[in-house]
Amino acid sequence: MTISIVIANWNTLDLIKQCIESIVETTPLSEIEYEIIIIDNASSDGSTEYLRGLGDKITLIENSENLGYAKACNQGMKIAKGQYILLLGSDTIMQPVTLKECAGFLDTNKEAGAVSCRLLNPNGSVQNSLKKFPELKNAFYTYLSFDKMNREYDMADFDYSQTCTIEQAAATFLMVRRDIMEKINYFDESYRILYNDVDLCSRIWKTGYSIYFLHTVSIIHYGSHSTKNADFALRKIMYSDIYRYYCRNFGFKAKFLYPILAFRLVLVSTIRS
Repeated sequence: MTISIVIANWNTLDLIKQCIESIVETTPLSEIEYEIIIIDNASSDGSTEYLRGLGDKITLIENSENLGYAKACNQGMKIAKGQYILLLGSDTIMQPVTLKECAGFLDTNKEAGAVSCRLLNPNGSVQNSLKKFPELKNAFYTYLSFDKMNREYDMADFDYSQTCTIEQAAATFLMVRRDIMEKINYFDESYRILYNDVDLCSRIWKTGYSIYFLHTVSIIHYGSHSTKNADFALRKIMYSDIYRYYCRNFGFKAKFLYPILAFRLVLVSTIRS
């Protein structure tokens, strides 16, 4: 087995249908061997019934409650058989040769521990999907909506027409060597929804391997529909993840974030209700 595709799902029925169909249509098993592992976090929109109906086309793990993104993905990664594990968002559309080219890149570049690709909007424009590792000031700018101050952190001027090493890429599409995942013990499950991929990329780099962006291949990405539809309780977990990351990495200096995040949580929840 070359690639194990791991997808966590929560109430994205229409999107995950498209995602799975695009993988099958663009990537014949005669070209590269892969498996699809879906972890459903107690969806209530018919996702579970649809996924059950796919039979042995996928490996399905059904959770009786929403365990969060990190723990769900870990469930899938721990049963993966592939040489490489692809963390893939349910809100994506696979493009031809992307899986094959990314696996080939890792085959050829032994110093590469992980590789990402271009994320495209449905209209074909390139999404800004790469970032540097955040400093404490970036949290201040982000959560007070001073976005213009974050251009360096957001890699706003990055040239997406080049292949190069990067600090971090979203787990919307991140192909990682399975032996590295086993070595670092997968996602840190204390980050249930957010910042798990930031933490993961940091730990991949600490193993001595690099993370690459491969500009020649792409997927279509619709956006984080699960988190956009989050209620107050789920959004509270998201903001706890943010606070946890900065406190762990910057200690007491990060305490100023607590009132900022609390205010933002109440504000966003009020607007969305």
